[in-house]
Amino acid sequence: MYPGYGKNLNKHSKTKFVDSTHELQARNQLEQLKFKYPDIDEYIANFEDLIVHAGYNLASKEAINLFLKGFSKNRNLLDKVFTLPVPTAYSAMKRHLIAIVKLMQLVNSIAQNAPDFQCFGNNNSQQCFQPRNPQPT
Repeated sequence: MYPGYGKNLNKHSKTKFVDSTHELQARNQLEQLKFKYPDIDEYIANFEDLIVHAGYNLASKEAINLFLKGFSKNRNLLDKVFTLPVPTAYSAMKRHLIAIVKLMQLVNSIAQNAPDFQCFGNNNSQQCFQPRNPQPT
């Protein structure tokens, strides 16, 4: 037997075991990762970090499916993603989702800061306007 062979083999085995354990943990975390509105940047950063640690290729269909799975609680958002033309590459889908979430944030911000136009005076008569059915946030 060669000197140091057993020590190097043992060290290599431990490294392989630790690597596979970290990969398995990252895969489990990916399965559990969920988008929480409005934190799109945080979701993407966590997703991309876990994808690397899990050993996936970011461009693979499996990675894209995992990415979309994180939005499963946000059906409204997913419906908007799948409007034509539907992005098929991860980078295009990511840009599309960021744009949708940012637009939703803008709309919510405008709606929350809008003045109350229910009633206002018009010359001598007072007109009352009922707001449209407000969208739940």
